[in-house]
Amino acid sequence: MNAYRTTASSEHERLEEEQWARLLAAGSSRCGMALVFIQKLCTAFHEFEPAWRAGALTESALDHFRRRLAARATKVIAALDANDLARIAGYDELVALTTLIASAGSLRALADLADPIHDLNHRLCEELERRALAE
Repeated sequence: MNAYRTTASSEHERLEEEQWARLLAAGSSRCGMALVFIQKLCTAFHEFEPAWRAGALTESALDHFRRRLAARATKVIAALDANDLARIAGYDELVALTTLIASAGSLRALADLADPIHDLNHRLCEELERRALAE
């Protein structure tokens, strides 16, 4: 077996990558693809939030980022729905966060959702890994 070797510099990143590798190695395409879409959502927030905090974005970009980030969250929901994963732990929270993303009144409000999205990402990935290993 070819085990994944991480190059992560922090323990947190290492544990995440190892979890993703286990989930993908389990061979469940529905859980694996859900992981991909969840990671795309989390990455979008991890790129947006520090850019905003660094002052690189102005409020005139609010509508653009609301639409883009809400579209990513909606894609995760659609992937979970289409693959009979709408009952996993964290799904309802994702739906609620998507509403907050779409209705955010400022870039600060969007940036403040980065940590909740990241935390939810962990819960969803844990559930997907459990499901993938059970299939």
